[in-house]
Amino acid sequence: MTTMKMRIRNKWSNRNRKSSLEDNATALAYVIWQIALTAAKSLHAKDFDYRSDEQRFGVIAEYLIFLVHVTDRLAFGQMGDEPRQHFVKTVAQQTARHYQRNLEDLQGGGDYASELIDKLNCRSADYAETRFEGTEPGYATRRIIGERIQELMGTSQTNKWVIQQVMDADAIEAARQLKTSMVSLFGSSDLDLRPDSKDAVIGAD
Repeated sequence: MTTMKMRIRNKWSNRNRKSSLEDNATALAYVIWQIALTAAKSLHAKDFDYRSDEQRFGVIAEYLIFLVHVTDRLAFGQMGDEPRQHFVKTVAQQTARHYQRNLEDLQGGGDYASELIDKLNCRSADYAETRFEGTEPGYATRRIIGERIQELMGTSQTNKWVIQQVMDADAIEAARQLKTSMVSLFGSSDLDLRPDSKDAVIGAD
């Protein structure tokens, strides 16, 4: 399986500024949007076939949901419960805002943000039952996004192996890029996401 190539803006231009939890959540939501968009484009670049823009945005939505969940898992053990809930809620809301704006540009008016949040809440119950391996999503976590994208893409001769591409390569790379971005935005002194960190072994919570 080939991996995605990403160039993600994930650093504050002013390294001396003290960013708030809301600042970091808003910045991370933009990173999540960039990663999801790159992942969707990457499937096309690997010769998987989209039949429509609606299908493409469906794939983007599944990556957004997956990455918001990964954010929650990575924040687990790094923040108190209340700050973590506020942080993840803000990330989800800001991610939905990017989704809303981009779908409006393409398809016109509609409450796309609420649709994404509803889908995120539905998927969260499934993702919550899975485990992470260190700071990376485990097989069952990756299988959920792989199956959802396979359903969207179909099982034509062109797309029948998309689940393997997502599970074995793209979802792993997307989660790693998200972790790198979280550490970069917060600063290493504020967030310890090393695989051997005692707080980084994250199970279903």
